[in-house]
Amino acid sequence: MIARQGAAPKIEKKLMAMALGLLLGLPGLARADITFTFTTIDVPLPPPAPPNTLSSRTAADANSANAIAGEYDDLVGATHGFIVSGSTYTTIDVPNASSTTINGINAPGQLTGTYQDSSGGFHAFFSPSQGVFTTLTPPGSVRAQGGFLNSQGQTVGTYRTSDQKRHGFLWSRGAFIMTPFNVPNDDPLFGTVVFGINDLGQIVGDYVDATDQNRHGFLLSQGTYTKPLDPPGSTLTVAEGINNAGVIVGVYLDANGQHGFLLKNGVYTQVDVPGSTATEINSINPQGRIVGYYIDKNGSTHGFVGTPAD
Repeated sequence: MIARQGAAPKIEKKLMAMALGLLLGLPGLARADITFTFTTIDVPLPPPAPPNTLSSRTAADANSANAIAGEYDDLVGATHGFIVSGSTYTTIDVPNASSTTINGINAPGQLTGTYQDSSGGFHAFFSPSQGVFTTLTPPGSVRAQGGFLNSQGQTVGTYRTSDQKRHGFLWSRGAFIMTPFNVPNDDPLFGTVVFGINDLGQIVGDYVDATDQNRHGFLLSQGTYTKPLDPPGSTLTVAEGINNAGVIVGVYLDANGQHGFLLKNGVYTQVDVPGSTATEINSINPQGRIVGYYIDKNGSTHGFVGTPAD
């Protein structure tokens, strides 16, 4: 199953869910020889959990040059956001929310993500500093989820209108700009879902094509869409993150299961955590380190960080 998160917007993200001058060409069929050293991330539960108790599920959703962020489930299945810097873990919960996920973290430490309120509604948020949360409600939205943000605090995400169609949004300094936006010829219902943005303002995500009814990745750069972004042999693709060098990461399905991918200079690299049954990459930082989650042979979900081997 491609969905990684416990909260409904994250499941929607998967299931319903570089400027051109940097010469990101049309994707080729070759596979680049790029390898990573992987480290597992399992969040240690804070008190009142017993000492050395680990989360029942962890996903690393975002990374900057300084820290990693994501989400974890506690022993009763409640979902919380987290930040880890070095060996220090910090739990993040939006006040009065029943669940919190962190999907973006930038170098200054600002955060974005999604929370569920007490009535079951889902909302995107921006956090400029510790303990401060701003709900992001795109005009006409009935629910929203927050994606990544860049160093300027520009935030992307996805929302539904009353007709249930999915649209991308871009929020910057208190205002929604270029909102809504949709990949041309996207499906009238499943629409466009947005996850990543870099400091150049390039945006990645996925869309369901109205013609073939398949989900594909896309890049939006300087007003121009590059689509579809599909690893060879894929049956479903989600572009999750993009760094300032224009390297795109994400997840795809093929006949053999679920894999992470990296797209650099038009060449795809399949990425699978050793020993896993499924891998997803959610973010790539300026140093080329990737984060995501994997499912082990026992069906447990763990976060990971992958450091380039070269």
